Amino acid sequence: MLNRLRCGALAAAFWLLAWSAAAEPVALDEGWQLLIDPAAELQAGTLPADGWRPVRVGQPWNAQFDDLRDYLGVAWYRVPFTVPASRAPQKVLLRFAAVDHRAEVFVNGEPAGSHEGAYTPFVLDVTARVKSGVNELLVRVTDPPPTPQGKKPRFPDLPYEELPRGKQTWYIQNGGIWQPVELDIRPSLYVEAVRVTPSNSGRVEVDVEIAGTAPRRRSWLTVQILDPDGRVVARLPRQAAEPGTRRLSGQVAQPRLWSPDSPALYTVRAVLSGGVRDEVQDRFGFREFTARDGRFFLNGEPFYMIGALDQDFYPETIYSTPGREYLIDMMKKGRALGLNLLRCHIKVCDEAYLDAADEVGMLVWYEVPSWETWTAGSVARGKRIFEAMTLRDWNHPSIVIQTLINEAWGMDMREAEQRAGLRDWFDEAKALVEPLGRLVVDNSPCCDNYHMKTDINDFHQYYSIPDNADRWDRWVADFATRPAWTFSRHGDAVQTGQEPLVVSEFGNWGLPDLPRELPWWFPRDFDGRRITRPAGLFDRFHAFGFDRVFRDYPTLARETQWRQFHSLKHEIETIRRHGSIQGYVITELTDINWEANGLMDMWRRPKAYARALAQIQQPDVLLPESRARNVVSGSPVDVIVRLSRYGATDPAGATLRWSLESGAPGGSVPIGGTVARGEVAEIGRFRITAPTVTRPSRERVTIVLEDAAGKTLASTTHDLFVFPAPAEVRDAVLHDPNGVLPHLPWRRGVPDGRGTVVSSVFDAQVREHVEAGGTAVVLLTRLLGAVVAAPGLGVVERRGELDGNWVSNFPWMHAASPAFASAGISNITGFEAAAATPRALIAGVDERAWRQGDVLSGMFFGWINDNHATTVQYRVGRGKVILTTFDSSAYGRDPFTTHLVNGLVTYVRSPQCAPATALDGAAAALTENGR
Repeated sequence: MLNRLRCGALAAAFWLLAWSAAAEPVALDEGWQLLIDPAAELQAGTLPADGWRPVRVGQPWNAQFDDLRDYLGVAWYRVPFTVPASRAPQKVLLRFAAVDHRAEVFVNGEPAGSHEGAYTPFVLDVTARVKSGVNELLVRVTDPPPTPQGKKPRFPDLPYEELPRGKQTWYIQNGGIWQPVELDIRPSLYVEAVRVTPSNSGRVEVDVEIAGTAPRRRSWLTVQILDPDGRVVARLPRQAAEPGTRRLSGQVAQPRLWSPDSPALYTVRAVLSGGVRDEVQDRFGFREFTARDGRFFLNGEPFYMIGALDQDFYPETIYSTPGREYLIDMMKKGRALGLNLLRCHIKVCDEAYLDAADEVGMLVWYEVPSWETWTAGSVARGKRIFEAMTLRDWNHPSIVIQTLINEAWGMDMREAEQRAGLRDWFDEAKALVEPLGRLVVDNSPCCDNYHMKTDINDFHQYYSIPDNADRWDRWVADFATRPAWTFSRHGDAVQTGQEPLVVSEFGNWGLPDLPRELPWWFPRDFDGRRITRPAGLFDRFHAFGFDRVFRDYPTLARETQWRQFHSLKHEIETIRRHGSIQGYVITELTDINWEANGLMDMWRRPKAYARALAQIQQPDVLLPESRARNVVSGSPVDVIVRLSRYGATDPAGATLRWSLESGAPGGSVPIGGTVARGEVAEIGRFRITAPTVTRPSRERVTIVLEDAAGKTLASTTHDLFVFPAPAEVRDAVLHDPNGVLPHLPWRRGVPDGRGTVVSSVFDAQVREHVEAGGTAVVLLTRLLGAVVAAPGLGVVERRGELDGNWVSNFPWMHAASPAFASAGISNITGFEAAAATPRALIAGVDERAWRQGDVLSGMFFGWINDNHATTVQYRVGRGKVILTTFDSSAYGRDPFTTHLVNGLVTYVRSPQCAPATALDGAAAALTENGR
């Protein structure tokens, strides 16, 4: 704990007689009890004997007890601990890694100190409060609740709205002693901390913080530097040891530099000798991370940031990390996905997390937890956290970026005073981390907020892909030009124009595989919004008829994961085509409770596409592009390939090869010129002929860049969707009174009860036509509101939560159904259906239509929530009607759209179209509980 290792040469032998003055701290992790104090009236000296329950420290109370999931208020912890007898002067210290939110500590009934701040450590000298033998530690923890509207805070000196707490309100609160507690018995004079400021030249400055009381006999401080193999490579000049901070300097010859590919860790060892004996070790690395001329450099080499947001929540322990090996495994999985950075989101990760990142080679960007309102108190608390986290984590080479505020949470950027305060805070923070070469972000913005002064020009943007792929592409292209909207519009920002551009949040959902026993948080949602609620998932799966389309829920989940991958692939490739953008951060590393946009699920299991994602998350990435994804058999397809290069391998003289999954002829082209590191450039183009198909299919083109020896330098895939040439569909009449279907080929006419009508409305004329025995396909893509001749049904636009940009939407169709046989490729539709993706949904479809399989396609959000039909068939009198909101505007230009509309017209008049549901005016719509 606390990132320090202590040892003593005679510790083992001396332990038989007394506690060694150089012994390791002892974890106080057994025998704790918890007492809830809802009225906050109890006092340390008069606590009741009953009501206590066993509790584990190092985990929040919210994770341990069903009745305390949402508890905020006061609770008491107690535990006995033993202090061995000693004849030598010593200090007895209690070390708390983190307590949420305020801790008041008592030892043997006497006050011993207090601390406010949920994320940072504190140490109390309790020497004067303890006795040899058994003692009692008592901790009063206050984790204040939100202040009701119009009321005063329950704890006026600790108002909830001013406390930095991050995203606990999004998922679940975190209260109590959630990180370890240690008993640390030290000599009278001891080393409290060692901070190393290294330079890649090998120069080191070591600040040793010495605490306690100087003994009568003179003591000396010596410092050694050990290389990653444990060899002493530098001995710094000896100094007299006295309370206070001592600075020593030295030189390491030819240091091995720390990087993701070679995470070389050195050890600093500080030893007190003479009057006392004490020793502290810590690790550090030689690493320089800089930003200049709009680029990042790691140890002087161009660096492209391939990051993921990590909210650092865990399935059973909320904010508390499950252990060192768990974290190392998680970091290794992240590296295997191609990631080189984690953005630990508005949370001060614990030291075990940073130790794992140091060892595995994962860069870390971490942030001050957010608060709710900008006041002198909240800002002062934020500054204290920033200083405490910086001092605690001084030696970690993995940390390269620190953020002050996320998305302007807790501030009003319309207020000039707050904007100036943020700008000034940036200067203060930058001065503190300057010796470490870390970068500082003032506000990591989105939407209508912005930067004031920053080392990185980053921004967040979320679009549902592929629905909004064009909007995404335009946004990225605009961002790549360094637009004015990323900084304050008020003329008070300080901008160099050289801050590296980073897309620091984007992403889409992919539902996870679930354990047999669902977790305790499964019924929990975000702020009562049903679109975020996992509970009832399996009921909805059956009630809405998904068992007709997917073999089981795991099958559906895997299809959503592959849709997530193809969305990410498009987003990543779009970003990397712009050489001015120097990195990205995907939301997010793992799922969290109700939020399922992780690259891994919450149990740290990589999703189905892990290997494919790793292929495109490399320093050197191939970026293929074709004018169209949907093509007709026999059509020529021109593919342009660019290379985004940040690796050390020169592509000059290499060969670009391509092959087709169907076995159709591939080819190769030599690469003549080079691509400079940190640049994006075209390296080749080729033409393929779409193979002949009899039904819609995906054609995967594999593209590989090989050097002269046949070694793969980079590889990727590019998907095309191949369709047969569409056949003409005759004998239909177009009924389009509003003139919104001019692109369709059928002659205009009046529904007369015979044949098939294609219509833009389901009006009285169309209904009479169907009742008389006719058939109709109604394309409801342009008109909103009630479906006139279908009581209870309506068409709703995809706005707000239904746009899918926050909780992802999943459009689905039964691809094997006769209705979609000429168009469907996948049940969860992707880029093949992008042009036709519904922009509106059918609401009010009754329970019978879902249960009887008459909903042919639809859209759900997140955990099969907010289900809406997009294609539904009904019996009406003696005829049949299909209502759909698929967008037909690309008919004739896009093969999928053309086949889709033609297929529905062919299907509705075939015997295979046999609706079981009559459209009789009933509208017993399903609720989101599945009934």
